[in-house]
Amino acid sequence: MSETQLQTVAVIGAILLLVGGIGYLLMVANVDEGDRGVLKQQGAVTGDILEPGWHFPLVPFYHSVEYIEVRPQTYTMTGNVHEGDVNEEDAVDFRSADQQHVGADITVRYSIVEDEVDEFHSEWNTIDQYEQRLLRPETIDTVAREASALNATEANSDEGRGTLSTIIAEQLRSESPSYVNIESIQVRDIHFDPTFAQSLEDVQIAKQEADAERTRAEGEADAERIRAEGEADALREVQEALTQENLALEQIRAYDEGTVYVTDGGTPVILDPSEVNSAGSTDDRNGSTDD
Repeated sequence: MSETQLQTVAVIGAILLLVGGIGYLLMVANVDEGDRGVLKQQGAVTGDILEPGWHFPLVPFYHSVEYIEVRPQTYTMTGNVHEGDVNEEDAVDFRSADQQHVGADITVRYSIVEDEVDEFHSEWNTIDQYEQRLLRPETIDTVAREASALNATEANSDEGRGTLSTIIAEQLRSESPSYVNIESIQVRDIHFDPTFAQSLEDVQIAKQEADAERTRAEGEADAERIRAEGEADALREVQEALTQENLALEQIRAYDEGTVYVTDGGTPVILDPSEVNSAGSTDDRNGSTDD
């Protein structure tokens, strides 16, 4: 065989290997862990679900496989352009009951039921289609409808965010098909208009200052009361001491003047001896008359 013939054979062999390799790849489906394969025949869903692994043989251009991820998914709408599922500010806007412009950061966590990915694909085709056609608009509509009953500060409270999360989850579960599992909804943050946010901050500062002033006033009042009570106690002690001292002086004076100092254990009494003697004589006379 000549050199030219050998080159021709080599080229033909290479072409056959290339065609065979491509044909083999077209005949094999590789389903990754965390995915499920939806087998289609001439574009129609057959109902066969391919588990993770290699699947062979498939007829090229006759069979095809769509891959659906069954791992938990998250879809985030937020005012942070680096965090959400779109490359722009995407917080869910609504008008609160007190007519404030408010934005909510919301994350939806969901998953596709493994054994029903063929039905999911038949209706929604891809996960992105489900998110754009149902999950996103239903979330926005629910927030606009339900959050408008809350004041801005109520919406930003733990209770308000929890209530809103529950309502969104219930609405999505009622609207989504059974093969989509809505796991949780999280209202992560509430954004206010800058002027309203500044007003809230001013109110908070004023409240803190009022609380501090009230605490100072209460402390001063307590200190004043304690001082007054202390002064009253001291004055009472002085008065009692003076009373005792005066009584002692009166007792001494009574002894010096010859008067009688009488006490029954209660209030002391100072008597004149002449009065005492007169009273005694009178009593004696009365006694003699009676006899």
